[in-house]
Amino acid sequence: LQRLYLDITTRWHTRSATHVLADSEATKRDLISRYGAQPDRITVAYPGLDPKVKRVTDLAEIARVKAKYGLEGAYVLYLGTLQPRKNVLRLIKAYRQSGCTWQLVLAGKRGWYYEQLIKEAGSGVRFIGYVDEADKAALLSGAKAFAFPSLYEGFGFPILEAMACGVPVLCSNTSSLPEVAGEAALQVDPLSIDEIANGLRRITLDNDLRQTLIECGYQQAQHFTWSACAAVVLSVFEKVLTR
Repeated sequence: LQRLYLDITTRWHTRSATHVLADSEATKRDLISRYGAQPDRITVAYPGLDPKVKRVTDLAEIARVKAKYGLEGAYVLYLGTLQPRKNVLRLIKAYRQSGCTWQLVLAGKRGWYYEQLIKEAGSGVRFIGYVDEADKAALLSGAKAFAFPSLYEGFGFPILEAMACGVPVLCSNTSSLPEVAGEAALQVDPLSIDEIANGLRRITLDNDLRQTLIECGYQQAQHFTWSACAAVVLSVFEKVLTR
């Protein structure tokens, strides 16, 4: 029912709106190909990153947050709703295949087919549930790597937040994620368990790669600001109102 509702309302809004703001080029392409939207009536306005989400250098704060969620030692973090679209099942299988000695921490609310993830998890995989917004930056900053092999994203805030917190990122090479990640993430085919597993090995074992991704990530995250987004939105408002 939710999917039907989203399909109907998106189709209606796309056709009735004077102009449409999309949060990525990938979303714009989907609106054109799947809903028949006119390209000249769509403008991409990339969202901005919350300036409060940044690297936490206070080790005591990181330790406090880790203790709150029952975490010890090194971990690779996934943060997002646990549902099929996020490709968590393949991530778990790839993690087991990779031989990674760090924990795989899966943070986020339970979605549909969550039970299947529990069955596949095995040792080394931790489910910590919903993360309070106030704890997000410290949890990210405490991670050794961030894995986000999602099958589809309209934008992809989690990978930008990880970059802003100084964490090397592994993400999918599909939908909007290449736009957001640029050259600052290790991109993999989300449908290939082998490729995700190899990516996990590289991002956990190759220190030179990790450092490069961290440095590029800081720079990439700075490209997405709400002031830049506001400037694009304002220009669209002015264009529409003067017609």
